[in-house]
Amino acid sequence: MKVLCFVLLFSSPVAGQPWLFYNVENLFDTIHDRNFHDLEFTPSGGKKYESITYRLCIRQTSRVLNMLLQSRYRAPIVALCEVENRSVLDDLIRHQGMRVHGPWNIVHFDSPDYRGIDCALLYDPERIQVLYSDRIRYSNDSLLTRDALFVRYSIGEKRFNLVVVHLPSKRGGSRESQWKRNLAIAAVLTALDSCKSPTIIVGDFNDPLTQEYGPSWHVATQVGAAGTYKYQGRWNAIDGGIANFPIQVQACDLPLLLEKDAKWGGLKPRRRWQGDFFKNGYSDHLPVYFSEVVGIGK
Repeated sequence: MKVLCFVLLFSSPVAGQPWLFYNVENLFDTIHDRNFHDLEFTPSGGKKYESITYRLCIRQTSRVLNMLLQSRYRAPIVALCEVENRSVLDDLIRHQGMRVHGPWNIVHFDSPDYRGIDCALLYDPERIQVLYSDRIRYSNDSLLTRDALFVRYSIGEKRFNLVVVHLPSKRGGSRESQWKRNLAIAAVLTALDSCKSPTIIVGDFNDPLTQEYGPSWHVATQVGAAGTYKYQGRWNAIDGGIANFPIQVQACDLPLLLEKDAKWGGLKPRRRWQGDFFKNGYSDHLPVYFSEVVGIGK
């Protein structure tokens, strides 16, 4: 996909424009899709994933978003990853915790990810008008993974481009899998080559955002908590963003989302799953809140 962009007659993004992103850790329904490897999230699978567990997952995700949306992290756009399909998103926005902040509209496309997980967007249609949406594909015969989600939208008289990514994991080893993440982000940046209007890429990069993405791109400045994901006792800021204007990102470390780390000390995300054991938590990632750095142009 090559995104067709155009120059707008202003030089900096809307002051205070916020975004939320949340990796919701395997938000699957209970129905097996023969096109994907999702059997573990079925009643007969390894996780014994029954309807009651699914409803708890929806409730817990809705609870987190409800708390964020009535806090200083309120935003008219919520980007998500690790959702299985449109049906799951419909159930989420119909849940009471989301309805009180509604109405919500959905942007979602099925992707070729081998497990069937996708990126998605929820937005407030009373503030946001979606002008165009599409997938940015970077899968090939040796890499079946989720597409990036591209959305062009307006808020008031201003327009933005937003991309939601969930880059390939480190399965098989960090170094051994690096080429997959490089290929994916290169495909996204190539698709955005002609974009001159305010553009932001948010998501789970599965790596700290330390590399250079080119002279046009600013890596979001991390404020607040040290990271969003804890691995072997170390916090990593792998959920973040880059934009063609200065932005900052803050991990939403609400007490509800954390628990004691008995093995490594300190705190860790109160995750939903530990192997096949359902912990009735929220996610192994913390949500993140983005905002522009006010007063600084591109």
